[in-house]
This record gives sequence, structure tokens and C-alpha cells, in this order.
Amino acid sequence: MASTLRPVWKALRAVPKVLHNLSAKDYGKHTPTKRRFGKVTVLSGGVYTRRRIVVVCFGAVLLVELFQLFWPSDRFYPLATLDGYAVGGQSAQQAASKLNAAVAQRDVTLTDTTTSTKVTLTAKQAGITVDYTARAKEAASHSFAERIIPFSWLFVHNTSSDSLPNALGSSKQQTQSDARNAAVRAVDGTLQTVDARVGYAFNATDIFKAADYTRSSSAKGDLVTATLEMNVTQPTAVNDTAQQMLNTINQALGDGVTFTYGDGSWTISASDIIPTISTTVNADDNTKLDVTIGSVKLMNRLKSQGIALQAAQKVADANVVPALFAVKGRASRAIDATTTANAVAAMLASGQNSPVAITMNQVDNLELYDGLPTTGSTEDKLKQLFGDATYSVAVYDLKTGESKLQINADTVTTSASTYKLFVAYSMIHAVETGQLTWDSSLNGMTLSSCMATMIVNSDNDCPEAWLSRYGFDAVTQQAHEIGANNTNFAVGDMRTTANDLATVLKGFYNNTIANTDSTDRLFQLMETQVYRDGIPTGIGSDGVVQDKVGFLDGLLHDAAIVRCDKGDYAMVIMTDGSSWYKIAQASLLIYEDL
Repeated sequence: MASTLRPVWKALRAVPKVLHNLSAKDYGKHTPTKRRFGKVTVLSGGVYTRRRIVVVCFGAVLLVELFQLFWPSDRFYPLATLDGYAVGGQSAQQAASKLNAAVAQRDVTLTDTTTSTKVTLTAKQAGITVDYTARAKEAASHSFAERIIPFSWLFVHNTSSDSLPNALGSSKQQTQSDARNAAVRAVDGTLQTVDARVGYAFNATDIFKAADYTRSSSAKGDLVTATLEMNVTQPTAVNDTAQQMLNTINQALGDGVTFTYGDGSWTISASDIIPTISTTVNADDNTKLDVTIGSVKLMNRLKSQGIALQAAQKVADANVVPALFAVKGRASRAIDATTTANAVAAMLASGQNSPVAITMNQVDNLELYDGLPTTGSTEDKLKQLFGDATYSVAVYDLKTGESKLQINADTVTTSASTYKLFVAYSMIHAVETGQLTWDSSLNGMTLSSCMATMIVNSDNDCPEAWLSRYGFDAVTQQAHEIGANNTNFAVGDMRTTANDLATVLKGFYNNTIANTDSTDRLFQLMETQVYRDGIPTGIGSDGVVQDKVGFLDGLLHDAAIVRCDKGDYAMVIMTDGSSWYKIAQASLLIYEDL
């Protein structure tokens, strides 16, 4: 710093001498005159005016020099830009953070070399990584010449040089997306078509290797354009098909749907039916679309408008179902929601508005109501139900995160096969971080097949192979990292709690520990797992249950995501010395008390 300030100090010492010589040279010839303005006397004259100008100019230059010399070395000068983005006055770290977020969302337009199909993605979706740390740090630094040359900060602000470190990279994981068929969906209370979209698969590194590749040096337009092999796949159901289906549905929907049972007749308005409507690709002809009605959503409408209760009362009066179903809390159990929903879908697909008959259930779980406690709080009822058995329960609202019920929820218990939910997380994490793919080998099969048999059939070989390869400590650490702090795995000693199982379920549901593609894969497996005598039996037709069970000696556990007309819940019931029948009854009690 001393060597930097030495020229400035010498210049400052010379100022008095320069000013003296300037004024002395012509002072005798051009003596300044005095002018009075009231009580104020001021000097005037050509020499004096020039001297003032010199002083002001020199002072301005000096101030600029001081500004440039003492400006922080890691901060951009005012007016500075980096790759077209304004970063003036920001530190290199601040600028890097800003540009990382902005550039990751810039458009990348790719053209398939085979089909000439254009696909526009964000940089993040395309697998382009963005890290401006090094580029911003070097761009923000100021050379000695830039600091010494007066007013240089006005001319070094437009920074986009190729000599700076590159901020763009590419993910190791393949970028891919399945083709999306055109569809009809409810959006903001109206039915709309969803456009078809091509599928693709490519490596992000190929973008930068493409012969026809350009990158923008400004903050406008596409960040990158490139032509490369994208392995494009076409959708089977096209936009015209979706539009035709939308017209058919609207024609049949009219002002609403009329439901009938016996001599009863009830109408639900079109605006209330619309949110239940969607389409799927026809199983036999994938170029066509089928209308689907969400059975849980439809049941919610039937219950909220009193239709379910009135229909249940008629069914009970006819002795088709016991009278215990003719009450508000249980009325929906008398109705076959799936068959009724299918009937609505068939009517809408016909294009003709006509009444829909409500189909009643052939109740096959009446035994769950035998001896079911009916008095006291939920905790009291469960205590009566489980008797001397040991149990723990955790129930959370998945939308709000609110705890709805906790009984011994932090008691550490042998996990039995529920530990496989944590192994599933470990597998998903390995895929999402690029360490493995779903086609990677594990225990003589693909990782995808291994996770499927582990969840659906509660197979032990695949999770044991995983733990053998990656270690019990590693999976335990991953459980702790997502908040399951009371979960610990060792050979022959797998332990967790109801709250920790609820934690991993909440993480999957809210996509805080895995992305949507991964959780959709897992939830489909959990929905089709073969052991359904616990929570799925208790919830019955009132909802969809995606669960993982565990059983070992006298231990019976069930950890589930329940999607029902009352909302979406994480429900975990862990028992020692009980039965699946009691767990089903417990889930029924909890559901009715939600």
C-alpha cells in the first residue's frame, strides 16, 4: 500500500508549489479586483478564476484516485456488468449468487439432428450446471493500472471476456424426460387441454460439444442454442385428440351431474364436478384418451353436499347395509366410490348428459366395527382397542405439517421391515446424485427391480445387499441427515420410531428429500405392496393408501401415506403383541376422528 500511495503523496506535496507559481507569474499584471455584495467582498478576475478551476479539477481527480485506490478488491465498481447482468457495487460472492440463480433459469433451445424437433428447457432442466464463483471473483478484481488511471472505473464495467473462468458446466447424469401425451385437466375451476410434449434423452456434455453451438454473451435471449442427437420420442395422444375429448366432456357435463339411488335424486353442479375430471391414455389404443373421475374427490363432493348420508339412509332402510352406516361419519362406506366414479366417467365420455346411479358397497369388513370403541378421545379409544399390547402412533397432516396424533411416537422400537423406507431413500439419493442409475446392478438384478421387490414383496435380499455394499453406518447417517435422528441400523439391530418413519414419509411426500419422479416411482410400489391387512383395510374405499409394513416375531408395524377425502396424512402405527385386525381398526378409528 505504501508503494501505491507514494505517487499520490508526491503529487499532493507539489500542489502548493504549482499553485504558487501559477498565481505569481501573472499576479502583478492581473491583480484581482474586489467587489462588494452588501457586507460580502469577493475576489474576481481571470487569473483567480483559472486558479479556482485548476484546484477544482485537481481535487476531483484526487478524489477519484482515492476512490479507486481504496475501493474493496472483491467488489465490482459502480456501473459494472458481468455477462450482461448489472452487478455494480456487489461483492463477488453476491454477484455469483445472483447470476447462479438467474442463469440456471435461462432458456436453452436444442434441436434434434434427426427429426429437427426443437425443445426449449431451462439451463437447469437441460443438465447445465452454473457456478459463477471463480468467474465473478476474477471479474471483480482490479489491476494496479485500473486503480491508478483516473476515471478508469467508468470504462472497465462491461465484463464478458472469454479469458475469465467458465461458469457453465454439465451434469454427469443423463438428461431425459418421457414423452407427455395431450390430456384434459381441471385448471383453476375450468377444464383445459394440456399440450403433448416430446420425450428426449441426451448427455448435457453433448450440448457444448455440438458443432452447431452458440452461447449468449448478454442477459437476453437464449442462454445456449445447439443442435445435437436427442433421441426424441413422440407422444401417442396428440393435441387434437385432447381438444375433441374436451368438447365431448363439456357437452355431456352441461350444468351438472344428477345422481340417483332408489327414489332419490341429487344434482351436483358442473363447477363441483370439474375438479374430479381428468383423462388417461386408453389401455388398448394409446392414441385415444379415456375420461377418469377421481373417486376420492367425487366421494368428498357426495359427502359435503349430504348426498352420501341420504343415500346411505336409503340403503340402511332397505336393509342392504347395517344401520351403523346411516350416520354422517360412516355414510361414505356404504357407497362404492370406484364404481360410481366409473359410471360418471362413462356418461361424460358418451357426450350425452344423463343421470348416474350410485352403486352401493357390498360391505366386506363389517367385522372391523365389532367391539370398536366409540367413547372418549382418540387416545382413549386406542387404549381400549390395543389393551395390553405395546403400541406407538404418529399422524401428521401432510399439507400443513401439523401433528394430529402422537402416542409414544418417539419410543425407539425394532423397525422390522419398515427400515426399507430408509434404504429406498438411500437408493433414490444415489440415483439423483448421479452415483448410480436405475439400471445399475444390485444383487443380480437392476436397482429398479431390486427396490420394487423390496417394497412390494418386502424382500430382504436386496436391502441386505445394499447395506453390505454401502454400510449400515452410511444409511444411518443418511437417516439422521433427513431428521430421523432416533433411527440407527446395525447388523441384527434395526431400530426406529413412529415419528422417524413419519419424517421420511413427509420428506417423500413434500419432495424435500427426493424429486417428483423418484417419489412417484416409490409411491406406486407402496400402493401395490401385497400386505394390505393393516391400514389399507381400515381406510377402505375412503382413500388411497401407500404403505410399507414390517413384521418380525410379535412386532407388526404399518407406515402409510393416506390420501382421503379429509386430506393427505402420514399415519404410522407400530405394535408389539397385537394383530393386523387391531391395526386396521386403529386406522379406522383415527380416520373417523380426523
